[in-house]
Amino acid sequence: MKSDITIIILLYKTPFKLIENLKNLKRFNIIILDQSNDYNFKRRLSKVLPNIKNYTLSKQNKGFAKGVNYLVKKVKSKYFFCTQPDVIIDEKSILQLKKTILRNKKNAIIAIPLINKKKINKSLKEIEVQNMTGASFLCDKKKFFEIGRFDEDFFFYWEDVELSKRIKKYKYKIFESQNSRAIHNNSKSSGRGFKIEFIRNENFIFGELLYDYKINKLRYIKIIRKLFQNLLFFNLNIIFFKFKKVNINLSRLFGILKFLIYRIKN
Repeated sequence: MKSDITIIILLYKTPFKLIENLKNLKRFNIIILDQSNDYNFKRRLSKVLPNIKNYTLSKQNKGFAKGVNYLVKKVKSKYFFCTQPDVIIDEKSILQLKKTILRNKKNAIIAIPLINKKKINKSLKEIEVQNMTGASFLCDKKKFFEIGRFDEDFFFYWEDVELSKRIKKYKYKIFESQNSRAIHNNSKSSGRGFKIEFIRNENFIFGELLYDYKINKLRYIKIIRKLFQNLLFFNLNIIFFKFKKVNINLSRLFGILKFLIYRIKN
């Protein structure tokens, strides 16, 4: 059951304390990309996970979509399980995800665990859902390549929503296993700080606008509204010395600018 599943993990400035969350994965083959080039984290994690088949260090943070696509290229097994250090999931739950795909072999491409949910439908083994989450999912590698993998125009945020739309176009389905559970401590996989929060907020709004542009009908009045809102609150927060909120407003302005640059180039 475990031999045809490879665990892929993308790291970026990951706190050492989260290594504990990954111990349940030690019996799987594992491929890792650390985009913060952290040799100390590699040394510590390698002691916990004996089956790491490839551990790449990179000085450049290329984001979630490119990072996952890079890792999947190195996968040799039929399935891969993508997870993050701030996700707690056990071996049994991962194997249940595989059973979910096998029960729906013709049309299943992705199986996801119940994340942070207490209520389940005990009468069903799995339910079809409209969207997957990039935080934790098992995927058929061949079908993943068939639909074109993650769209690398996204940095992180919204790439999983866009992929979910594409999955439907290819007539595949996403299933949530009722027998698989995970705990996700959102946004804990990377450390805290003004720079990291800036990157997160910048790319969330960039991803939102990019998704609207590619999937929905983007209304440019939305861009103008968000632009003026964040300019207004940026100045107000400076006046009242609310520097955390200043960082949020500034990062959102950069995210809007990033999208406008992308739109001009494309």
